[in-house]
Amino acid sequence: MKSLRTVFSWLLLCALVFTALPVQAEGLLRNPALVQIGVIDALLAGGYDGSVAVRELPRLGDLGLGTFDALDGEMVILDGVVYQVPSSGQVRRADPRVTTPFAQVLPFRPGKSLTLPENLGLKDLEAWLDKALGDTSLFGAVRVEGTFTALKARSVPRQTKPYRPLAEVAKEQSVFEFSQVRGTLVGLRGPDYVRGLGVPGWHLHFLTQDRARGGHVLDLTLGSGTARLATLRRLELLLPEAGLGGLDLARDRTHELKAVESSR
Repeated sequence: MKSLRTVFSWLLLCALVFTALPVQAEGLLRNPALVQIGVIDALLAGGYDGSVAVRELPRLGDLGLGTFDALDGEMVILDGVVYQVPSSGQVRRADPRVTTPFAQVLPFRPGKSLTLPENLGLKDLEAWLDKALGDTSLFGAVRVEGTFTALKARSVPRQTKPYRPLAEVAKEQSVFEFSQVRGTLVGLRGPDYVRGLGVPGWHLHFLTQDRARGGHVLDLTLGSGTARLATLRRLELLLPEAGLGGLDLARDRTHELKAVESSR
């Protein structure tokens, strides 16, 4: 009898374990995902042909960043609106028919608003966000509303074939300098292990409060502001139907990415 009870208990435990597994998987799949179109090393290698239409992006999330077909400016997704910052620096709503070769978008579900320390530089801000985020082995997202004592942003001109590597194109970037400007930072943070796939560390884009100017952030000094952060445990990667053939994806482009991200 005791042996029978032991067998029954073991069978019940197994049933509970195997029943719980799908439930746990379902719970994970209900978590918001960072959806990424393309890979950063393909962009660095000159893969600027778009594969997903802009009109699809708000269906995937309401916050994000990226670029456009032929590298035609910087992308900022804010409140479900896709903004385009061309090399002129004059922001416009992106044409929904235009495509993107690289973008990251998510349904933004942040925690409470946090007051930022005053007079933070870019590196100090990133360090503060890391500490507030907690676990930097996960993906992170932030929306910062603030007044910036100074901010430097950039965009790049639309390219024509044959495409040159991004490090060469960045040398021709347009740089915009702002002072005492109010606006919004949209930022995504990749863990260190996404090298080649995405951008390790913080990647920040900016829009002025009137949504008229902006770009990829090169440097800043924050006067005052607030931040709302979210972490993500899921990454969904969408690759172009035609694949990424013809691009040199074997080499280590870490130094190229650092140069492009911080190019002054």
